[in-house]
Amino acid sequence: MSLRSLESAITYAARQHFNNQKLRVKDLMEWSSVEIKPEEGEVAAFLPLHGVWVAIKSEHDKRKAA
Repeated sequence: MSLRSLESAITYAARQHFNNQKLRVKDLMEWSSVEIKPEEGEVAAFLPLHGVWVAIKSEHDKRKAA
């Protein structure tokens, strides 16, 4: 698996998690196999399907507030 296909798979999972079908690879601020501390204006989440943590800008997070 190439890095590009891995990033595409992570983006696909992030689209589902953050409920944003328009999320793109370039919208991913950071992804890592260890826990990410989100910076100001970012949201981080664990994607168990791929076992990675992902950080995106909070404006791209379309989940409803609980």
